[in-house]
Amino acid sequence: MGSLIRWIQPNQVYESTIRTVDRQFLFAPNHHPKNPLLADTCPLNALDMNNDIIPESSIINTVGSSIGRALKNYPVQLHSFELNINHPHEQFSVTEEQRPNLPGFLRSAHSLIARGVNRTWEREGHLFAARARFHPCVDDKAAEQKLIYGLTNTVKDNLVEKVSQSPFFSTYRHQAFGDELRFWYLDYEAYWVAGGHRKKGHRLKDYLKWVTWECTPLPNQAEWSTHKRQTWIRQQVRAVEINAKEERKESGRSVIGRKKRFEEDPRNRPENPKKSGKEPLCHASEPELAKEYKESWREFLDRYIPASADYRSGYFDREFPDGSFRPPLISVYTASEP
Repeated sequence: MGSLIRWIQPNQVYESTIRTVDRQFLFAPNHHPKNPLLADTCPLNALDMNNDIIPESSIINTVGSSIGRALKNYPVQLHSFELNINHPHEQFSVTEEQRPNLPGFLRSAHSLIARGVNRTWEREGHLFAARARFHPCVDDKAAEQKLIYGLTNTVKDNLVEKVSQSPFFSTYRHQAFGDELRFWYLDYEAYWVAGGHRKKGHRLKDYLKWVTWECTPLPNQAEWSTHKRQTWIRQQVRAVEINAKEERKESGRSVIGRKKRFEEDPRNRPENPKKSGKEPLCHASEPELAKEYKESWREFLDRYIPASADYRSGYFDREFPDGSFRPPLISVYTASEP
């Protein structure tokens, strides 16, 4: 699955990460370029909406509303979403009916996040530095491990001591305590369709909309009670926090903390960026399960590769393996002689 070829199976849990160019996911009130007082710490309904102040969304609110809008247009089962300073951790699955929605969801969510981040930090260009790393979790235990891995990524990286202290977007409190995932955004498209600033008395803040969404439980936890799932999340996260604290004590390291992170320029790049290791084909709790998936993957490729070649050659009725996506077609035009 490390290749650009995607094989999506219904009710199979996948995890994905994608790097950003720099540290654009950092959020702090004093980093806001336009309205430093309009942070997410101030409830939007407490603002004076009768004046001409246009609410400015933080990175946290931008990410949350982007995911909600993408889920509304392209429903999938999103199990968790966690940001680190320069990459998100996503975990999702789809039903048979939702399978065609997955490319649209990922494309829409990442595009909205990128545009919102660029607008907030007044930057241009690409936000994401490379393609997403995309892997299936082939068994329930592996899916649970990757869920907790994503939620505790900032703790393991010694950015904060506890997940609840993270200055980045996280679904942790929603999954561990039932906090609502409710975010707002300004509908720029509707604003400009209606006339934009050319229309007298037309106010952008009148196009403020809310979006609410929820995380879907992992397939093996779907029958659990809400209390049982939340307790499990809290216990698993706490175990990681305790272990990370003990490892820091043994190595003499300390957490960086929110305060020091808030002092950083989000446009900075890491001085010593981590090098990505060899990309795994899948995540499995047992070597035998990974071996079985590898064999299935090879069988899939044996069917997909010739189908792709035929399709690119003009055989558009060619059947593809179930769960795959047809490659994009590129038309080549030759300039004619004058």
